[in-house]
Amino acid sequence: MIRQQKQVALAGLLLGTIFFASSSWGIVNITDDLELEGFVNAKNVVRATNFSNGDLIMQRNTAQLEGKYYFLRDSKAFGRFLTGRLEEATLTVIGRSIYDSVYDLRDSYDGLEGKSESKIREVFVDMVLPPFTLRLGRQQVVWGETDNFRALDVINPLDLSWHWSQEPWEDIRIPLWMARGIVDIGKIGPFEESFVEAVWVPNDFESNLVETDPRYPWAFYGAGLPEVANSVIIGDQLYDLDVTVRDQRPRRELENGQGGFRFKAIWGDIDFSLNYYYGFSATPGVKVRSELAELDIDTLHTAVDLVYPRTHVVGLTANFSEEKYTQSVIRLETTVTKGIPVAIEPGAPLGIDPEQDQFDTVSQMVVMLGLDRPTWIRPLNKLRTFFISTQFFWRRYLDYSSHYQGVSSVVPATIGGATVRDRFVSVNNNTPDRDEFVITFAASTSYGRAGRWKPTFVLAYDPRSTGAFNRLSLEYLWSKHLIFNVQQNLYWRASGDEQGPWSIGDMFGRGSHRRNETVFNLTFQF
Repeated sequence: MIRQQKQVALAGLLLGTIFFASSSWGIVNITDDLELEGFVNAKNVVRATNFSNGDLIMQRNTAQLEGKYYFLRDSKAFGRFLTGRLEEATLTVIGRSIYDSVYDLRDSYDGLEGKSESKIREVFVDMVLPPFTLRLGRQQVVWGETDNFRALDVINPLDLSWHWSQEPWEDIRIPLWMARGIVDIGKIGPFEESFVEAVWVPNDFESNLVETDPRYPWAFYGAGLPEVANSVIIGDQLYDLDVTVRDQRPRRELENGQGGFRFKAIWGDIDFSLNYYYGFSATPGVKVRSELAELDIDTLHTAVDLVYPRTHVVGLTANFSEEKYTQSVIRLETTVTKGIPVAIEPGAPLGIDPEQDQFDTVSQMVVMLGLDRPTWIRPLNKLRTFFISTQFFWRRYLDYSSHYQGVSSVVPATIGGATVRDRFVSVNNNTPDRDEFVITFAASTSYGRAGRWKPTFVLAYDPRSTGAFNRLSLEYLWSKHLIFNVQQNLYWRASGDEQGPWSIGDMFGRGSHRRNETVFNLTFQF
C-alpha cells in the first residue's frame, strides 16, 4: 500500500509539473539577470531476453534544473560596482534529482542503492576578462571528436553503474572541481581563430563507477554467470574464498593534482587541436597481494589493492569539410596514453611480472577516423536528407604481451568432473588482442510537418569478436517543450566465443543473459 501511494504521489508530481509548465510555456527569464531552464524526464525500460518475456528494470524519473545568474555585466557588478577590465561574470548551478520507482516495485532490489539521488551536479563561475576567460567550480570539460566511444574525452570519469554507456555523455560524466582557463589568441601566423585552453584539477579525483553486484540489471560481470565468486580450487580441493579489497585511490592533496592544456585553431580548411593531459587512470588496476594470502582449514584469505596509476595522454584532433568530391566532414582523433593498467596471468615470467602481483601499466594508441554527410535517399524521404555518420576505431597496445589478461568471469565450481551446487569460482581465459577494432554507423532524418518525427538507426560492430549493438529510435516532438521517444536496443553476436574489449554484443548479447531493451521516454523541457 505504501509503495502504491509513492507511485501515485510521484505520478501526480510529474503530471502536475508537466501540465502546469505547459500552461505557462515554461519560465525562462525570471529577471533580466536570472535565467532558468531544465527538464523533467520519465524513463521506463523493459528488458526482454528473446522477445518472449519482459522484465521491468527501470522506472527512472529525473528532474534537472539549471540556473544562470548574470551578476556582472558591462564591467559593472550587481548594477553598481565598477570592475574595470572584468567585463562579465555569471554563476551557473545545475541540480538533478532522481527517483527510480522500480526499486520499490521489485522485491529483488530490496537493499540495493540507486533508488534516489539529489545533488548539485555542477556549480561554477564564468569570468570574462578579454582575451581571457576563466571558469571555476564543479564542471565538465569535453575534448575530442568521437561519438559513443571515448578516446581524448578523459578528464571527467563516467558513472556506468545504472545503464552502462547507453546514456548521453553529459548525463553520466562525473563533474569535478577544477579551474578552466582560455586565452583567445585569434590570428597567429597561418592559424585563424586560435586559442589555448588550460585545465587544472587541484585535488578532486573520482574513478569510473561500475556496478559489479549481479543483482543489478546492468551489472558488469564479464562473459560468465551473474554470480559472485565465493570459492577457490587448490589442488582439487575446494575452499571458501575471502577477499579483502583495499582501495588505494589518490588522496585529496595538491600533489595529486591533474591538469592539461590544448591548442585549438583553424589552418586553412582544417579545424584542429593539440592536446595533453596528465592525470590518473579512472579505471583501477588490481594488484594481487600474495604475501597477505593465508589458507586455514576451509578458507583462503587473500587481499587485492585497487590502484590508479598516473597517466599521460597526448592527442590530436582534426576535422575537414571536403566539398568537392564527397561533400562530407572528415574527422580524425588520435591519442597515445601511457600508464593504462592491465592484468597479468598468474605465474607469468619475471620479465613480464617482476613483482609477481599480476599487474602492470602499458601504453596504448587509439585512432578514430569518422565521416559525416547529409545524404538524399529519396525512396525513403522525398523532403529531407539523412544525416549519415560513420566511425572507425583502432586501438593498439604499443607494448604487448600474450600474458596480459582481459575481463575475468565467474563459472560453477567443478571437482572431479562434478559441479558443486552454489559454489562459484573466478576464471580468466580472456587474452586481449594487440589490435582492437570497432565500427559505428548512424543514420537519422525527420518526417512530417516541421520535422516532428525523427527516426534514428545506430550500429556498433566489433569485427573480431563479432559482437554488435543496434539501436532503433523514434522521437516525436509534440511541441517545443514535450518530447516522446521510444527505442529498441539490441545486443547480438554473429559467431564465435571471443570476448571483445568494447562491451557490446559479445558480453551483453549472450543467450539467457542477453540484455535487449525496450525504452519509453517522456521529456518535458523548458
